[in-house]
Amino acid sequence: MRNYIILSVLLLALMACNTQPTDLTIDQMVNKAFEEVQTTKADELMNIMETEEIFTVIDVRQKDEHYHGYIPGSVNIPRGSIEFSINNATFWDNEGLYMPTQDELIILYCKKGKRSILAGQTLEQMGYKKVLVLEEGWKKWELSYPDYCDKNLEMLAGGPAKHDDGGGC
Repeated sequence: MRNYIILSVLLLALMACNTQPTDLTIDQMVNKAFEEVQTTKADELMNIMETEEIFTVIDVRQKDEHYHGYIPGSVNIPRGSIEFSINNATFWDNEGLYMPTQDELIILYCKKGKRSILAGQTLEQMGYKKVLVLEEGWKKWELSYPDYCDKNLEMLAGGPAKHDDGGGC
């Protein structure tokens, strides 16, 4: 009986030490991710793009957002499917790109930075070591570099076919 009491007290003490937050709001999740994931500014991203360093830029917005404007050379992987696409060779083959390794630089962006910071946190949890998130997202890029933006006019006009956003499930 004494061992049972000691074990119960020890178990309660361990449970009380759990500092992992639960039931977070989306704003709390985003703030926590901002503490864990590195960010970069638009001018720093432009400097990276002008180097010969190997990097991948990923737009984590939905496809219909991406078509209206995106950073040239970026690949669109919506946040909801990034876990399923990031290390899927078939996905990258279909994009005509090489699949990034876990040691390569990956830069993420979304409209304002919240979805991309959560996607960055996910990639880091998956073992990607060099993840950066564009501060203030696409909106900041578009204002900073209006001449360095692309649109997919074919898809905006209805496109040749509907594209699957994936999802993995």
